[in-house]
Amino acid sequence: MNQNFEQIFELETAEKYNEAYSEYKKLISENNAEFETWKYYFFFLWSMLEDVNGQFKKDIDLRTELESELKNGLNKYSELAEFNFIAGYTISIFPYEFGDYEELEIKGKEMLKKAFELEPSNPIYKMVYLGSKSLNEKEQSIYKKACAESKQILITKHSGKGLLNEYYNQVFNRE
Repeated sequence: MNQNFEQIFELETAEKYNEAYSEYKKLISENNAEFETWKYYFFFLWSMLEDVNGQFKKDIDLRTELESELKNGLNKYSELAEFNFIAGYTISIFPYEFGDYEELEIKGKEMLKKAFELEPSNPIYKMVYLGSKSLNEKEQSIYKKACAESKQILITKHSGKGLLNEYYNQVFNRE
């Protein structure tokens, strides 16, 4: 794990969001093209809009910044499963944060489907995609299996600090 990310995750976990934002901006100015930086920053912005109840005090328009990063991601990373998952999930949960509600709600679900199609062996992608639609009995069984399999991914890939990892463990740890 990148030392800069570890420092940012410590700040996020300590709810020092203004400092975390400053570190993200510094990191982005150094390596704007890296997907890892984009995904954590994008999720940070989304979290600042949705979860922190005014604890973030930077004088920026978070919604505009989030929309800009979504466009940036669509231009650079649209063929990556993880991009489609993270962006699709955040859009499908709160489409009104990104612009045209009805159009983006559909776009979010399409992105979740694309993430699953690009990486069908990923149980988290499978679980969230299947959980976003009405399921028949067979699909319900596949969904339950994906929920169980997701626990290992959460332990191995998302056990660390930071908003993204914490969110994954809170929301995607399903029975």
